Amino acid sequence: MSTGTFFLIFLFLIYGLAYLAYQRGQLKFALVAIILAGFGLRFFCSLDPMLHPWDERYHALVAKNMMTDPFTPKLYPDHVLDYDFKNWGQNHIWLHKQPLPLWTMAASMKIFGVDEFILRLPTVLLSTFSIFLTFWIGRFLSNSERVGLLAAFFLSINGLAIELASGRVSTDHVDTFFMFLITTSLFFILLNVKKAKKIWLIFAGLFCGLAILTKWLPGLIVFPLYLVMNFRNKNYSTLFLEMALMGVVTIIVALPWQLYAHMMFPLEYNWERDYNTLHLFEGLEGHGKPWWYFIDRIRITVNELVYLVFGWFVYQLFKVRKFSSVDLFLLAWIGIPFFICSMAATKMQGYLLFTFPAWFIIMGMFMEHLIISKPRSSLHKKIYMLIIGVMMMLAFRYGLERVKPFENHEEELQVKNELTKTAYSSKTLIFNEAHPIEWMFYNDGLAYSSRPEEKVVDSLRREGWLVYFN
Repeated sequence: MSTGTFFLIFLFLIYGLAYLAYQRGQLKFALVAIILAGFGLRFFCSLDPMLHPWDERYHALVAKNMMTDPFTPKLYPDHVLDYDFKNWGQNHIWLHKQPLPLWTMAASMKIFGVDEFILRLPTVLLSTFSIFLTFWIGRFLSNSERVGLLAAFFLSINGLAIELASGRVSTDHVDTFFMFLITTSLFFILLNVKKAKKIWLIFAGLFCGLAILTKWLPGLIVFPLYLVMNFRNKNYSTLFLEMALMGVVTIIVALPWQLYAHMMFPLEYNWERDYNTLHLFEGLEGHGKPWWYFIDRIRITVNELVYLVFGWFVYQLFKVRKFSSVDLFLLAWIGIPFFICSMAATKMQGYLLFTFPAWFIIMGMFMEHLIISKPRSSLHKKIYMLIIGVMMMLAFRYGLERVKPFENHEEELQVKNELTKTAYSSKTLIFNEAHPIEWMFYNDGLAYSSRPEEKVVDSLRREGWLVYFN
């Protein structure tokens, strides 16, 4: 039996047990099974034998170099050739991303060893824990265990969330970290709504600060969401004081690194700050997309029936629940990032991952509405059940399509074997290397895809470098 076949049997068995547990009212067991299945999907994909080309290989190499010097993020640990500090793909000091995901990956490899799976392990765990957070938030907002379970299921099986957690597609670990941190910050905001204790706002600010240390200013999304959830229930002075408390904690967490990086690496820091702003006005690195990109893409990354679900949600918002705080909170969670990202010139599918829990909660509310409503005829009931069945099957289809359980990794294994077949010293220089970033992750020394002039090579040899050409 192939690994892929065994994996599929395991997957359907676990989801089947979750469904049976739900039918019997064993909701905790159903949730555990859903989380276990979600972890299994992410674990399976994280076993890919080689670093993925975008963006994982760069994050991996910087994290490896941060194992010995966590406060000096470097792509090339040293540069013996001239380089452009504006080119993040060949840079020395690497500030293209905020440091938190890189620190975490570096810590994981420091403890357990340099390895692709160990690199991915923190993201796999955080993505899995996000399934529980989605369940809790969905249950709290809807006052329904079923909505929470359905939302958790949709996140557990979601193909894009799985791919990003395992580093298979661009923005990979960074967007997975960001989803977890934003969802956790919102979890504490909702705990404050439930229990009215300021300690939860301190934690909300803490995780907001960590979100900024992951993806810079988009982490501030938690503040308007706090307002939307609370503006009807609290007076202006309370809102101001609570937001100030969150803001102070956020600044304490996020600001020191910005000041340190600006002071220590001013050229790189100022360039990356301005480059981040350019994402709003220019389609960078081939990712310029039309304004409707996310409107179209959401049917693939979330569910093809998402337009039907959103239409129902807007109808409920205007006609039934009359702008309840819960509905406005979910709408803002989706709508504010959706609008900003749609107006930005540079667009990538992972940018909106942190809104997926909100989408899945709304999908759970929609499905519960169909389940508990009283259809006017047996035909209406059959249509309702058909919609539910199709939505579930589409979720499974997209998840398995992205997991690729029967994919052959022979080519990647051959490349990795070629890169790791020889032990090199730290004074090794490889030129004409087709995979320089991967080579430096698997080996000590430096690698370049180009070949310098002979006089440069001679100079490097006199300095003690062992120079090789591929």
